[in-house]
Amino acid sequence: MSELEDRRLEIDSGGVTLRGKLTSSGEEDTLIVLCHGIPLSPPDPSDGGYPLLSRDISSKGFATLFFNLRGTGDSGGNFHIGGWYRDLESVMRFTHEELAGSFKRVFLAGFSAGGALSLKYAAEHGGVSGVAAFAAPATFTGLFPREHLAEFLEIAREVGIIRDRDFPADPESFYLELVSSAAVDFVAHVSPVPLLLVHGEDDEMVPVDDAKTLFDTAGEPGELVLLPGGMHRLRKDSRTIDCFL
Repeated sequence: MSELEDRRLEIDSGGVTLRGKLTSSGEEDTLIVLCHGIPLSPPDPSDGGYPLLSRDISSKGFATLFFNLRGTGDSGGNFHIGGWYRDLESVMRFTHEELAGSFKRVFLAGFSAGGALSLKYAAEHGGVSGVAAFAAPATFTGLFPREHLAEFLEIAREVGIIRDRDFPADPESFYLELVSSAAVDFVAHVSPVPLLLVHGEDDEMVPVDDAKTLFDTAGEPGELVLLPGGMHRLRKDSRTIDCFL
């Protein structure tokens, strides 16, 4: 395989600039679009993050596309789930309009919140060869109960994914976006797109029962992979790469 190259990209998502990169040797026939989760701690300079995961996956013979969703990395805007879903739609629109002609197959792979949104996208839009959700919550409200909303918003500001002190102008609408984006409400409609659910049995944030609930609700074809001893941040688990092979 030829040497991997990173092509830096910018796209517009409803007036918000998203920045990302395509990693490819130019010889692959399969593209994997990665969708990240919600950062709940400040960036760690020693952590290669999703760009490192992208290159690891690409080293196995796949092209990868990764964008920071609004409020994260070098992308603009403030985090909110509704905005993230529109960002994912924008990324996939770019993929189908600008990149799909270069690849025979396009897969969507999301982690945690990104996994939940990937399931929603596949259910509502289809158009992918398969979708994989790693450590995806069945609902967001199980992770972020209404009574803890103010605390969650403050953490989001401290981490830097909400950058404007007056955002959100309507916290209730912010919360209702979480309610209406529950993966369990969409996963049954992913079929007939092939579905892969991967979850760590020792996930400290999203209970493994969430994966079982999603799998029991999903249609065919589908597969559930439970990783013994696996924690929440599966992008750091060496077994994650094997799930793409």
